[in-house]
Amino acid sequence: MARSIWVQRGMAVGFAVAVCGAAQQAEAQRFGRGATPNAGACFYEDVEFRGDYFCMRAGEEIEALPRDMNDRISSIRTFGRGVEVTVYQNPQFNGRTSRFSEVPNLVNQGWNDRISSIRVESVGGFGRRDDRDFRGVGGGGREADRVVRRAYQDVLNREPDAEGMRVYRSRIIDEGWTEQQVREALRDSPEYRANVRGNPGTRGAMTRERATEVVRRAYLSVLNREPDAGAEGYIEQVMRQGWTEEDVARELRRSPEFRQGRPRR
Repeated sequence: MARSIWVQRGMAVGFAVAVCGAAQQAEAQRFGRGATPNAGACFYEDVEFRGDYFCMRAGEEIEALPRDMNDRISSIRTFGRGVEVTVYQNPQFNGRTSRFSEVPNLVNQGWNDRISSIRVESVGGFGRRDDRDFRGVGGGGREADRVVRRAYQDVLNREPDAEGMRVYRSRIIDEGWTEQQVREALRDSPEYRANVRGNPGTRGAMTRERATEVVRRAYLSVLNREPDAGAEGYIEQVMRQGWTEEDVARELRRSPEFRQGRPRR
């Protein structure tokens, strides 16, 4: 039997913990070819669920992937009914985030090799974190508003208009849409297509102001600081070459500043 790739830590024992649904901390030791969970998710080095992988059960989370596994996930497969995966660009569940059910190719989602921390949840069952904010209880629609705003900023490089906020907020709260579904809908919009083509005079065309904001978000997400004069080159790439926030973030992660300041894990 293959050696387990998981080390469980901080797990309380007892029925009370199970009832409360406390998240279990899981730490991946290495990619391999171990058994898949009955309810959970597996994370693959290659697209279309190929190559080595590691798995997590529903209710587990990884706050910081080890150095040799960070930013190496290219596809995600879920097992069991209603399992969802929330991924984060930075360790400790910080930075840009998205929620997926199953993704054969993260390149198409702008997440290839960009995942640093993970939560796996089971909708309507054990392992599901409290989603009351999405259902109009507790925090109301505040979390839905944040999801819509984040999707608009990442996909269309702007704040949502009143109608867009109303429509997508309703779909999240009333129809159970995930952030990924909002992003996919925005990518299907005429505004996004105009933005990608760079047609001058369209509402979605890239302006210097929008390019500057794209670069600023990447700096804050990756380097945790405001951009300096060195950001001008990235702004030009966004405007003239169609770079996205993910493109800028990828280049920033290659910088000496990021490598030297990266926390040890």
